Amino acid sequence: MKRKIIFVIFISSFFIICFHANVHATEIPKVYFKGDISNMITKNDERKIYLKYTSSNLNFEKYTKIKIQGSSSIAYEKKNYTINFFEDETYDRKSKVDVGKGWGEQSNYCLKANWVDDKIQARNIVSARIAGKIQKKYGVLNNTPNNGSIDGFPIEVYSNGEFLGLYTWNIPKSEWTWNIDKNNSNQLVLGGDWYTEYTNFKTKLDDFDGTGWEVEIGESNDETVNNFNSLVDFINNSSDEEFKKNFDEYLNKDACLNYVVMLYLIEGVDNTGKNLMLLTFDNGKIWYPCLYDLDGTFGVLWDGKLSESYKILPDEPIYDHSTNNLITRIIKCFPNELANRWFRLRKTIFSKDSILKEFNDFENSIPEETIKKEGEKWKDSPGYDMSQINDFLDVRLSYIDSIMKEKQYSYIYKAKRFLTLFLKCNNLFCIV
Repeated sequence: MKRKIIFVIFISSFFIICFHANVHATEIPKVYFKGDISNMITKNDERKIYLKYTSSNLNFEKYTKIKIQGSSSIAYEKKNYTINFFEDETYDRKSKVDVGKGWGEQSNYCLKANWVDDKIQARNIVSARIAGKIQKKYGVLNNTPNNGSIDGFPIEVYSNGEFLGLYTWNIPKSEWTWNIDKNNSNQLVLGGDWYTEYTNFKTKLDDFDGTGWEVEIGESNDETVNNFNSLVDFINNSSDEEFKKNFDEYLNKDACLNYVVMLYLIEGVDNTGKNLMLLTFDNGKIWYPCLYDLDGTFGVLWDGKLSESYKILPDEPIYDHSTNNLITRIIKCFPNELANRWFRLRKTIFSKDSILKEFNDFENSIPEETIKKEGEKWKDSPGYDMSQINDFLDVRLSYIDSIMKEKQYSYIYKAKRFLTLFLKCNNLFCIV
């Protein structure tokens, strides 16, 4: 529970000044595993355990199947887990629980270790919450829990009585995350599993298996593959005018612009091919990109190391992978739309104060005692504290402001030049 302390200082009989200071929560939900989860090293290793959840307003116990979750994070000592609930020890019938976050009753969740961000544990959830706010502002995927992004809250996890660590209880990669009906052959979720010529939209494919694209929810079919290849062909072979004119026939434009402006904000160097989710509700005719796995953001890389620069742009080669053709074409063809969206968001969701509030609110939801226990348990974990976030924002926001101003200036200059030439051709020349 989060508490507020009010300091009242009497300066005279006529004036009272109040200072409000938010402090760390004193309570946090606790999750207890009973069973063997030792030596789990692959996603295929599924165990049966008994799970107990306790908090100030919710308590339950469930028979549970548990797996480790992630890609590169599988190698880390502190594991991520996916959990599925069942009614009894036969594990025949799934059981649902509403954890009180507005997600409804669900049978599966994700427990995220946040290993590369262990100092504050906030980048993944905060980035997703910011992305969700933008999507909501533009009316994208309103019928999903966080408008196409995950969400979560801090918990303590124990295994057979031993403190396993500070985790976040998250929305998983699941059909309910994106309101997908897995039994509807028209609905599909693809996940970028690695940087390849396919996830960078450079090459057509025969199927999604082994290409870097993984079918996360639903099943692919020939029509889906053909429609995806039509998208790749459109991205690579359309003229700039055709790309702008026909964009809405292939992709949801607001979802795409939101994705790219988020990359500009968070320096999402691990989200330009890998960790790019693609949703379709009509068998691949229209695609919605969504962000996923956002712990390597705000100046920190996928492995927890500090970025070489706080000025890396989404349309330049990043580390060991090349540019994404979809992202580069959006940036090239919609500069004014991106700039206008950026500056509109800078007044609210993208303001430094708003971003820091998101981080501080998350940080204050974790008891200081839990933070202390985490530090003692995982002494060698990577990550950076809030001072690094502050330094990053000082550099990043100012730099991207300058980039977006250039895009606006270039657009206005080209528009004036076009109008001048038009007037000349019509013998109506005037100074513009």
